Amino acid sequence: MRVFRLLILTALAFALTVGDARTAVAPDALPDAAAPFTVTFAAQAGESGGVVVTEITVDGLAAGERVGFACQGCLGQTSVEAVAAGTRQVFRPKLRLTARARLQVRATARNFGRVSEYRVVSSRLRLDRERCTTVADNRSVRCSATRAPRPWATMNVCTPERVGIRAASPSGGSRRQTVAARFKLQYTDPGGQWADVPNGSSPWMTLGAANRSFQGGYTFEFTGVKGRTFRGVAEFEWRRAGRVERRATRFTSPGRTVASGGSSSVCVIP
Repeated sequence: MRVFRLLILTALAFALTVGDARTAVAPDALPDAAAPFTVTFAAQAGESGGVVVTEITVDGLAAGERVGFACQGCLGQTSVEAVAAGTRQVFRPKLRLTARARLQVRATARNFGRVSEYRVVSSRLRLDRERCTTVADNRSVRCSATRAPRPWATMNVCTPERVGIRAASPSGGSRRQTVAARFKLQYTDPGGQWADVPNGSSPWMTLGAANRSFQGGYTFEFTGVKGRTFRGVAEFEWRRAGRVERRATRFTSPGRTVASGGSSSVCVIP
């Protein structure tokens, strides 16, 4: 594993929340992918073939997931997001949908989100389609692929002097493709949001041929760091003859099998 020395200004040292930057749920408890959920509406027919929605209930969530809705062609509270405290989240938006409106209900976990899209048919809301996306780079993916073997990253070293990220690329690609990875480090800022660590990026490195599974890693070294919460970001590229044919980005997640060290979604430095 390669090592990179990173100096952090003492002025940036401050107390940070322990855990995911957007939720009080333990970081490793947040699922990697949002599971299928159900949506029910309290609604009635509106004017000109539209619908008036007074309540949106989302069931099948995991605590800590971000859940919300957004509506195009609507009047009222057209966009709301919350952090689920349990398996159910209820919104009461008093939303007026025109006949051409589109309503999206979304649940977002660590690396993958799920969206259900509804449209108005005969003054009623009907499910139009369901889709899944990646969180880090907002790419559309097959929902079945969120449960299949896929690239992953994890925090495997966590000390006041060293923070390490480990990543793996699955097999299944072409032997003519090469998988490369680059590692970035993020920390929670005073507002509880994730921000890039200055100069906290590794060079690109080759993991191996895409038809086999490989792991690689990078360790960032610090001087005088305390009171911080870090997470890692791994960027992957599948390359052939100097061209990039596919990209993926993953946040660090727990429970991975690594050659050395542990496996966590974050690194907390007291």
